[in-house]
Amino acid sequence: MSKKSIVVAALITGVLLAILTGIHAARAQKERATMVNKSTPILHVKSVEPSLKFWTERFGFHKTIEVPEGNHLGFVALENDKVEIMYQTYSGMKSDAANPLAAAVDQGPSFLFMEVPDIKAAESSLKGADIVQPIHDTFYGSKEIVVKEPGGHFVIFAQLPSR
Repeated sequence: MSKKSIVVAALITGVLLAILTGIHAARAQKERATMVNKSTPILHVKSVEPSLKFWTERFGFHKTIEVPEGNHLGFVALENDKVEIMYQTYSGMKSDAANPLAAAVDQGPSFLFMEVPDIKAAESSLKGADIVQPIHDTFYGSKEIVVKEPGGHFVIFAQLPSR
């Protein structure tokens, strides 16, 4: 085999190895990227019912799961076509003393960022709610309104700029 043939064979082998390594890396990345199918916040509240009413009456969410706790709800899962939110009472979370998260449950409110197609429609749905910040423009081009939902958590509704 000539020196030139050896160099060409080495180059071809190197290119094939690079291609195969790239394919393997892309497959591995795709597998890592698809390990999470969905993300759902679990918000802890004193009472589930006011937050349930907030989402069902104002934004058309519906219950998919409910778990009673005495004479009230201890847990509820809500969804619309694209978004799911769960609520659980503080007392329900703390009832399992073995749960390592029980001590962290009441350390502060959560913040939800919700993209909406029409900020004015969101504002209209929020009439009578605890508006923390009225519609405003952000430095990144979004129009947003911030509300404190009945459970004490903050929800930022944002109409993002057209792309």
